[in-house]
Amino acid sequence: MTMRPGPDINRAPLVSDLAFERTGSFPAFHQRVEFDRLAELAAHLAGTGAALLVDAARKPAEVMGAHGLAPDAAQAAIAACADLMGPSATEGWKRVTTDKDRPHRTDWRCGHWLPLPASATSAQTGLLLLDADTSRDGEAATPALRVLASHAAGVVALARRCEQIEQYNANVLRESESRLNLTEHTAGAGSWSLQLSTRKVVHSDEFATILGLSDHEQVKDLESMVQRYTPEWRSGIRQRLERCAQNGESFDEEIQVLVDGGTPKWVRTVGTAVRRADGEIARIQGAIQDISAQKQAQQDTLRLAMRLTTTLASITEAFVTLDRQCCFTYLNQESERLLQKTTADLLGMEVWQDFSPGLAQRLKDQLTKSLHTNRRVELEDFFPTLGKWLEVRAYPFAEGLAVYFRDVTERRRSQEQLMLLETSVSRLNDIVVIAETGAASDDQEPRIVFVNDAFEQHTGYSRAEVLGQTPRMLLELDPAITKLRELAQSLQQSRQARTELMVRRKNGAMFWVELEVVSVQATAEDITHWVAVGRDITQRKTAEDMIRHLAFYDALTDLPNRQLLLDRLQQALAASARSGQHGALMFIDLDNFKILNDTLGHHMGDQLLQKVAQRLTRSVRKTDMVARLGGDEFVVMVDDLSTDPEAAAFKATALAEKVLNTLREPFQLTGHQHFATPSIGVTSFNGQQSDVGELLKQADLAMYQAKSLGRNTLCFFDPGMQATVSANATVGSDLRVALSEQQFVVYYQPQVDRVGVITGVEALVRWQHPQRGLMTPADFIPVAEDTGLILPLGQWVLETACEQLAAWADRAQTANLSIAVNVSVRQFRHPDFVDMVMAAITRTGIRPHKLKLELTESLLADRMEITIDKMGMLKALGVTLSLDDFGVGYSSLSVLKRLPLDQLKIDKGFVADVLTDPNDAAISRAIIALAQSLSLQVVAEGVETQEQRDFLAYQGCDQFQGHLFAKPLPIEALDALLQNPTAGMLVLS
Repeated sequence: MTMRPGPDINRAPLVSDLAFERTGSFPAFHQRVEFDRLAELAAHLAGTGAALLVDAARKPAEVMGAHGLAPDAAQAAIAACADLMGPSATEGWKRVTTDKDRPHRTDWRCGHWLPLPASATSAQTGLLLLDADTSRDGEAATPALRVLASHAAGVVALARRCEQIEQYNANVLRESESRLNLTEHTAGAGSWSLQLSTRKVVHSDEFATILGLSDHEQVKDLESMVQRYTPEWRSGIRQRLERCAQNGESFDEEIQVLVDGGTPKWVRTVGTAVRRADGEIARIQGAIQDISAQKQAQQDTLRLAMRLTTTLASITEAFVTLDRQCCFTYLNQESERLLQKTTADLLGMEVWQDFSPGLAQRLKDQLTKSLHTNRRVELEDFFPTLGKWLEVRAYPFAEGLAVYFRDVTERRRSQEQLMLLETSVSRLNDIVVIAETGAASDDQEPRIVFVNDAFEQHTGYSRAEVLGQTPRMLLELDPAITKLRELAQSLQQSRQARTELMVRRKNGAMFWVELEVVSVQATAEDITHWVAVGRDITQRKTAEDMIRHLAFYDALTDLPNRQLLLDRLQQALAASARSGQHGALMFIDLDNFKILNDTLGHHMGDQLLQKVAQRLTRSVRKTDMVARLGGDEFVVMVDDLSTDPEAAAFKATALAEKVLNTLREPFQLTGHQHFATPSIGVTSFNGQQSDVGELLKQADLAMYQAKSLGRNTLCFFDPGMQATVSANATVGSDLRVALSEQQFVVYYQPQVDRVGVITGVEALVRWQHPQRGLMTPADFIPVAEDTGLILPLGQWVLETACEQLAAWADRAQTANLSIAVNVSVRQFRHPDFVDMVMAAITRTGIRPHKLKLELTESLLADRMEITIDKMGMLKALGVTLSLDDFGVGYSSLSVLKRLPLDQLKIDKGFVADVLTDPNDAAISRAIIALAQSLSLQVVAEGVETQEQRDFLAYQGCDQFQGHLFAKPLPIEALDALLQNPTAGMLVLS
């Protein structure tokens, strides 16, 4: 089994540490150092400076161990002593030939080849002793050298056996891996293993294939594996893994996983604990199996069953299904009526059980024949228990038989009275027409000679009006001509044929007939009459049309639905590409529709949607398409506006304004007059676009832009909208990274009192973006609000401010400073906000009144009682509360007096023009007077000039904040300012 450890990049097999996997061949015994020691011992015993352990049987000879020689010198020595090591070489010291004609030269003048015992090694493995002294020529090996040679033979033999065993094991393991990989691939299952000590995951290639990982991707650890499951399953699979790790509890679940670049995939996930010898759980071994096909098959089967149920319900004949033992498995209502028993009585019973023996045998023979031959059978017989003649038609299918029962008692009685009508009245309840073939007449056209009562009832023609006439009078030839040709072709091949066509009534109305035509032959070759039996299938056709209609039209408004809209839009794009005509797409959303549903009920909302659909249809051209996507969303598609883009845009604007004005008119609902306004987004197309989904997205974006402009308006799509959405998405993605990598920093802007004493600072977050540099809150706070990331970001700023207050508390110069922290509406309304503030205060040990929370006036827009209660809890903790940007939001005097505030902040928009705009000056004076009357402090933010500061101070403002005193500073620069304040500013310890 090929497994992939998490930290590695490449997929390595389990035997990747073997040299075989690296080189494709097995090297010599890995304990080379032992062979070198043997060579060293031989050199010492022989009293020489160099010795080699050589396998001369290999070509070239292999140096297994060496002493006293470098690798290149060893090869040169072997080449020079080749004559000493041959199969016929004799033992003893011999002079080495060193004449200049030899290709290899060496400084060793005398060599001794001591072969190892052949019983343990190859005959050409031995010790080569080298000496520069030529006087040793002729000496024999000492007994110690012979003992050493015997020992070396055993070592070499052991090394060879180890090498063979290692090669055999590697081959076996590789074959096992190959078989297991093939098994996993065939079964669509991949295995994985979680090591509990390291939390690392190792998995097979098939595991990676199922998850859609590329060759350089892997699941590294437990959390990475959990994240591969869809969000709704992550908590569950994490709990099962933890229980398995703690208690050894195995699991087997069917769960969805995320697949890179694809839709979620259903997998079966199993896991079991693997214990060590001491019983402790060491790891979790598991597997996943791709069961998407099975899940899809289950869904397809369900859809098929629903369609089959609908189809069966629409069948007006007595219809039953039988299994292959001819036992009832399904009966419709008509069959219950005909057989005079309920479904509960008959299910599981043989179809012939209650019939007489002869009838039961005949029915059994025919049905068994149909099953064996896989062909349909038909029979007619008298059923005494029912007192009726029944026609039985059986159609074989995989699970058994589909059987139609038809009461043909009347037809059988007619056969007794008149042989001519034997075929025509075979379906007495159906339309029966008999016509002469026309062979004896001049025009060769068949003439009607008989019609039954059913014909008169269905067509409205009497017998006198149609006898002698051609059947053509009943047909619209243009639509029926194809059916008639098929009918004629079938009749040439056999005596009967069937088709479905529309027949015209006397009043001009058309109805659907299932027609069966049978020829009546006087002789084998002479056809005298045609007998046509027709069944009114208008109801069935209507049901089929209704099903098609429901598939493509909205049930409430009868407008085209999304599926039909996308199809027509694709066609419009293709037509626009051919003709060059421009079109437009209008996305319409009703403003505040939910309020109507919540106040007057959904039935009123449905009435409004129906009336909106009617108005939209009346306000556009007949060639335009109005569709309902769902809820209160409508789409209008207009094409063929103009080949000129400007003219097309003008027409689209005029039409959109017409729709806008139409929907602004009051709607008369049951007992109510309702005013509705739409927000309309418009985008144009000219055939160059190919993605209808992208067009809808553009119109949708334009609609949301209209809503952001205050609703009740229209807006054209601007590529800048898409750019803004994409940019916000990028910022949102970067925000998540920034939070995890702590890219945010807090800047502080001093607040001073009337005499210039720094009383505190406001904490202002900044984002140190790795590419875009330092970003101000305006660039990312709105996105953080939309994505919900404002919660962790705001909590981080709060905790950072508390930690800074704790640090300042240890210094006399800064112990009395306060820090103001901005709190967003979403953060304030978090259920645990008060607890989080309390936890931050408790953890840092700060004095609560030194923490100032600045709240926005938007908090006062709704849920007032909850807001006041929560502010009261914060106030009870000792936290200082300030209302930020006062005067631009939802404040009222009745609400303001109930709030447990300590401070009001004048918005910088009023401060900026306080010296030039009388209105701003009056508002500032009023805010200060109001605060003083409520015993609240006033802070003016955005003070840029000394004149602004003097004016506000004269009016009674308590504190000031702005660039006049200091811009927002990082903590290091703030500490420097506190150590050395600028002119006009003081820090009191």
